[in-house]
Amino acid sequence: MTKSYFIKFLFPLLLVSCTGSIRTDEVDFTQGFTDGNSKVWVVSKTISPDGAITMNESLKSDVYIFYQSGACLLTNFQKLSRGNGQHGKLKFDHERHNVMMLFPNEKRDFEFEFVDENKLVLYPLEGSDFTHSIELIPFPELN
Repeated sequence: MTKSYFIKFLFPLLLVSCTGSIRTDEVDFTQGFTDGNSKVWVVSKTISPDGAITMNESLKSDVYIFYQSGACLLTNFQKLSRGNGQHGKLKFDHERHNVMMLFPNEKRDFEFEFVDENKLVLYPLEGSDFTHSIELIPFPELN
């Protein structure tokens, strides 16, 4: 068998056989939102549709708690200490990087981006009742 025969016929066959049966799985971002149980995210920055940025004060910030079960809680630190807030459901479209939060009187529909494991940005989608982008960080470690 000559080298040119290998290059012309066997090499393409080898490449096709290596890539022809690759199984692809859908990426599930639920773990990133919940850390496998529940995760507390704090709003660090809010961006209005006109581009104005609001840096939130620590104790007045909104808090999102995402649960592995698909439930979520929207509250702030003062209400959280009393156990109050809006309870809702999460719905993911992992393929499109979308998350929808359904609260009793509001639908928040976002495209999400994990900047890194400590920063999650939510961009509002058309039809969402909430029109601001928000930057979330995990609840900070207290020293």
